[in-house]
Amino acid sequence: MASSQILIFIIVIAIVMVFRFRKIFSGGPVSKNRVIFATISYFGISMFTVFSSFQVGVSIWYVFAYAGVLVGATYLSHRLVKDSIKVWRSDDGKIHAKGGNIPYVIWIVGLVSRFALGYVFIGPDYLMTAYGSQKTLSTLAIEVTLIVDLIMMLGVGTLAGRNINLISKIKHFTTEQKL
Repeated sequence: MASSQILIFIIVIAIVMVFRFRKIFSGGPVSKNRVIFATISYFGISMFTVFSSFQVGVSIWYVFAYAGVLVGATYLSHRLVKDSIKVWRSDDGKIHAKGGNIPYVIWIVGLVSRFALGYVFIGPDYLMTAYGSQKTLSTLAIEVTLIVDLIMMLGVGTLAGRNINLISKIKHFTTEQKL
């Protein structure tokens, strides 16, 4: 059972990485609704992954640190990624965008680290039993979990900041085209 979970996880991560990075590097069609849906999806996956930590011994008070890192990363990413995102209208009339690669790299690193951490400290059946588990980790494992969770919050925050910036650019791009 454990090897099939690992294989499924690796396949899903590989598919996400290939499609997202291809679209980011070469550019692809974007719309406000797609960007919002993607941001909500990344946020949901990250929250599901990170908040399983509270089931295995991380104090609930760290939710404030998580929120602080999330908000701070969103703000900084929104400010720093501005020039790296390019938006244009293709021949087919759709708006395309590319750029803002670093937030995706941070998020993928955080996600892979979080699942690897869960596999190492909780066990091979981590993906199926993280919620509802009453297993308590050692102090070292909790500290490592906290650090990796903060990296996940940093990653989803940078993605949110990038996508907020992208929505703003799409809005300004369509407004400029109408003038």
